[in-house]
Amino acid sequence: MLKLLLILCFLLLAGCKDARHTDSEPPPSMTSHEFAGSNTERVASMSAMLAKHQTPPTTILDAYFLEEQRGDGVAGSSDYQAFYVLKVAPQHIPQWIKLLTPLEDPAQYAEPSQAREWWLDHSTFNALQFFKPGSLTGRLNGWVGISQETGYIYIFTFTM
Repeated sequence: MLKLLLILCFLLLAGCKDARHTDSEPPPSMTSHEFAGSNTERVASMSAMLAKHQTPPTTILDAYFLEEQRGDGVAGSSDYQAFYVLKVAPQHIPQWIKLLTPLEDPAQYAEPSQAREWWLDHSTFNALQFFKPGSLTGRLNGWVGISQETGYIYIFTFTM
C-alpha cells in the first residue's frame, strides 16, 4: 500500500510540471518592456503613459522608459521596477515641480539590471532634487529626481 501511495504521489508531482518550459530552458526570472523607436515615438508613448495620471505640463523633448518584471506572477507575486527619463526645456522645470510633492525619505540609487546609456550615474543622482512619484506615475514607491540645470527628470518606481 505504501509503494502504491508513493507511486501515486510521484505521478501527481510529475504532472504538475510547468508545461510552458522544457527541462533544457528554465522559466524566465525577469522580463522587460522598453519604449523603442524614434525620439518622436518614445515621446508619444511617454506622454500617453503619463497622461493616465497627469497631463504633462509642458512639451517633452525626449523620453526613455524601461520596466523590468521579476517573477512570473503565476507561482507567487511579480515585482516591477520602472526607469523613466524625460528631457524638457530647463525653463519648464518649475511647471513640473508644481505637480510634485517633496520626498521626505532619502532617495536610494537604483539602476536597470542591464546598463542603459540614458540612465543616470551616481554623481548625477547625488545632484538631483527629489520628489514623490505618485502624481506622475500613479505608483507610490520610488522617486522623481530633477535637474533644474539640464532639464532632465529621472523617475524610478517599484512594487513590493
